[in-house]
Amino acid sequence: MTAVALARMLAKQHGVELRSSTSVELEPPHRSATTASPARSSGNERSWRPLGALLVENGLLSDAALREALAEKSAHPDRRLGEILVERGHLSGAVLASALAEQHGLALATVALAGELEAVTVPAAPGQPTYEVFSIAYEPTEERRTSLYKGPNLLDAADFACDYVDREQPFAVEIERRDGKACETVWTYSRERAEAAASSSKSLVETFGFDPTRWGTSS
Repeated sequence: MTAVALARMLAKQHGVELRSSTSVELEPPHRSATTASPARSSGNERSWRPLGALLVENGLLSDAALREALAEKSAHPDRRLGEILVERGHLSGAVLASALAEQHGLALATVALAGELEAVTVPAAPGQPTYEVFSIAYEPTEERRTSLYKGPNLLDAADFACDYVDREQPFAVEIERRDGKACETVWTYSRERAEAAASSSKSLVETFGFDPTRWGTSS
């Protein structure tokens, strides 16, 4: 799958189909005025940024427009953030797809998606799978689950979950996918695992003040 095809697929998950009568090609991955900023890779930054935050950080959306779209989404949980932003004219379909590509670590030029594209918003069809975010707390005798969010799009659910983890530092969070009577956990977060991973990523020199693997060896 090409990067352009992936970006268009991600946009479709947000309720926006990019329809074209001509083929589009991926631009060379160099920085230009029309190229999305590369996904950040610094060890001090998390790898996933919610779509709304990414759009605001890149100057593609105002805080006020994001707040309005989130309020609309809160009032209508069956709607998706990208669908709302494009329908209201805050973004083009190509900009949305490019931002989603960046969110997934791809530097994709917006012009690579422009072509002769038409952005069409498509409401979520009834009977589709839903994604629910739960906060998990472990009591002495039981597991307590609190529903925090429910919607038709995994990407929106992941954005909500990651933002919640950043703000609240919960013990654990899960995303469940429900399709009729079938139910499965598709994403999990554990504070203990996150702390262990952060600790193990430190260098031995950072941890001990010296390299213990060289202790006692001649210089």
